[in-house]
Amino acid sequence: MKKIIKLGMVALTALTMAGCSSESKDVKTITVGISPDYAPYESENKKGDIVGFDPDMMKCFEEYLSDEEGVTYKLEMKKMDFDNIITQLQGDQIDVGISGFTYDSKRKVEWSDPYLGSSQVAVIPKDSDIASTADLEGKSLVAQTGATGEAAAKEVKDAKVTGLKNVQDIMNALSANQYDAAIVDLGVAKNYVKSDEFKMLDESLMDEQNYIIAKKGNTDMIEKMNICIKKFLASDDYAKLCKKYDLSPLETK
Repeated sequence: MKKIIKLGMVALTALTMAGCSSESKDVKTITVGISPDYAPYESENKKGDIVGFDPDMMKCFEEYLSDEEGVTYKLEMKKMDFDNIITQLQGDQIDVGISGFTYDSKRKVEWSDPYLGSSQVAVIPKDSDIASTADLEGKSLVAQTGATGEAAAKEVKDAKVTGLKNVQDIMNALSANQYDAAIVDLGVAKNYVKSDEFKMLDESLMDEQNYIIAKKGNTDMIEKMNICIKKFLASDDYAKLCKKYDLSPLETK
């Protein structure tokens, strides 16, 4: 009797192990490089969770890909500095990058279809006498290293431009009057202006769109992302998330 029970237990254990093995086999993981210092696109809450528009969009993508291919997809966030994302893609450490990326031909990556409208704008201290983008000439400007905001800042005549890795460091430095203005994405600017410590110039320095990126040559991954983006843009979730995070939906022609 004991022998039968033992054999039954062995069989049950084997079945359980087989079930676990089968389940793990059916889960496909896509690693996502993300810089969570770019609210409302992505930031960390008090628990250390990465939250924002992009993580919420990635949750929708998990469902789309799982439905599309009949297996369970998991999009795993990997926290890193913004200017390290492309390096990590090139080194095959991550599959895609998503952190408010806007198109730059100098970035040797694959680009998805766009999923948001965007622009680079100037944020200034509330008591600043800068009233227009013309007033930025000759001023000290700060932007995120490697971002298109840095390129936009360098287009300002006679401006002294400094690049910093982290947007929070940028805004802290601006708050301490170390710079005259910060050049950041419109969505990020709106988020910081809510604190009533800063104000934003109405004119944009550069109009853009946001994309997901993958390693150069990884067109299969971009095809997956584009399928998801197409479904996302047509969904009710897209309008809801744009409204929730006060970000600009793509303009439809």
